[in-house]
Amino acid sequence: MTMTKDDALLATMLSRRSISPRRQAWPGPSAAQLRQMVQAALRAPDHGRKLPWRLIEFDDSRRADLAQLFEDEKRRRTPDAGAQDIERARAHATQTPAMLAFVVRPVPDGKVPEHEQWLSAGAALGNLLLAAHAMGFGAIVLSGDRCKDEILRRSLGIAPEETLAGFVSIGTMASPPPPVVPVDVERVLSTWTPQ
Repeated sequence: MTMTKDDALLATMLSRRSISPRRQAWPGPSAAQLRQMVQAALRAPDHGRKLPWRLIEFDDSRRADLAQLFEDEKRRRTPDAGAQDIERARAHATQTPAMLAFVVRPVPDGKVPEHEQWLSAGAALGNLLLAAHAMGFGAIVLSGDRCKDEILRRSLGIAPEETLAGFVSIGTMASPPPPVVPVDVERVLSTWTPQ
């Protein structure tokens, strides 16, 4: 039986996984491939075309600077951090071929509620990750306490009304992730009955 375009698209969607930075290797996406991923993100539902998100790319020439920012943040958050913890913090900035910051920026608007804009941003991020997967790359979003650090946020140009949602790592998949743990559809899908 021949696979249709729809079958191939669904198979791609069903096989997407988050790939940790330690499972990523070079090469990363080219500039043209990265632009295609962003184009896919721009196709997410966006009521009122608010574009309530943006991306910051960290090119290779700035990775050492980002690593220093990550080290400084780790030392502020954990003053007694050991050498291994510091090295791990720095590696988060340097060990993957492509690194982006994903920033959510809801636009004050009486017509489009903030929660809809957050949903739009999340859909855009999902599209970005799915596009990376469709192009043969592994990707993941990592967040955590680092994203709340005010000094780091200011250093990255994050405005007070914006949220640094996480850092996106993209690279060639060097090793497969552990097997997926299946989830029953019934955990998230129910049929409404009148109360």
